[in-house]
Amino acid sequence: MIDSFFADKLNSLDNLTRIYTRDVIIEYVNFLIGKNVPFSLALVDIDNFKYVNDTFGHIVGDTVIKTVANTLKNAIDKIGVVGRFGGDEFIIVFPEIVEYDAAWTSCRTLAAAMANLTIQEQKDLNITVTTGLARFPENEKSYEKLLETADKALYRGKMKGRDCFIIYLPEKHAKIVLKTEKDKTLSPMYLHAVVFRNLTKPSLSDGIESLFNFFRSYFMLDHICIQTGNDIFFQKIHELSKVKSFKPVDLSFINQNIMSITDMYYLNRIDQLDKLGQIDFKNALDEQGIHSTFYARIICNDRDFGFIRADSTHQRVWQYADMDILLTAARTIALILNERNIDFYKLSS
Repeated sequence: MIDSFFADKLNSLDNLTRIYTRDVIIEYVNFLIGKNVPFSLALVDIDNFKYVNDTFGHIVGDTVIKTVANTLKNAIDKIGVVGRFGGDEFIIVFPEIVEYDAAWTSCRTLAAAMANLTIQEQKDLNITVTTGLARFPENEKSYEKLLETADKALYRGKMKGRDCFIIYLPEKHAKIVLKTEKDKTLSPMYLHAVVFRNLTKPSLSDGIESLFNFFRSYFMLDHICIQTGNDIFFQKIHELSKVKSFKPVDLSFINQNIMSITDMYYLNRIDQLDKLGQIDFKNALDEQGIHSTFYARIICNDRDFGFIRADSTHQRVWQYADMDILLTAARTIALILNERNIDFYKLSS
């Protein structure tokens, strides 16, 4: 099915990546739909690509795109075909792969290939992708609708923390509302407004409760709280979290490794602690099922009130924009506590 359709498409390749163009893949999808051939469609997006371009430059960015394209192409080999959807996003079609287990295996194959990816020019650069997959005809029966369902799965993966794959299931993902380009532009402004609107309520306790409920849902956090010493305040656990109980952790490692300028610490994967020789801290997180974590110090005028702590039970690629919102919340809470000359023990009493 693949070879026969693409026999005369060898000149229809993307200039940068030398994989098929978006138009060719769309034509192929509509060809399969017309023939009523079942297939899966996956959208693959490079995580944090803007950061790569801004930090390392567009030459390295182009190298990353080409390397990812080649990795995806080699990974799917004869079971599918990949095209460049645009920018740092790719589209993959798996003809006659529609059973959930088969689709899961295909996505897992891509994930395994990406786990071994290295960029020769920047060997320390960690590149990950997020994948959203939908199936024809089970999910939708037109290219446009199928693309939308795959995009919803991709969006769910991004909100989950990136570096993962999501297979669209209507019972889980049908209610997802995709952001428009305008929404994406307004999001940082909106999120900062949410922080200040909640934390300027007459009751700071009520404001933190409301804000943490919002953060838990919006950022798909398994757990968010304020930890001061060995005490936890305002703990919120996501209703879908596979872990139902979280406890304080030893903050000595955080205090030793926190970024002095921003007063925050983040960890995308706990196995990164192996390289640092921090086995005790890794074990403490692993005991609670925590695979990635974030801390923002709540500090004002040298008065240290503790940390906003956010945990995920899966690997999470923490986004600078997301961490900025959490850091803004931490600084705002610190300002209010300092102004009122109280701490969390007095606030909760």
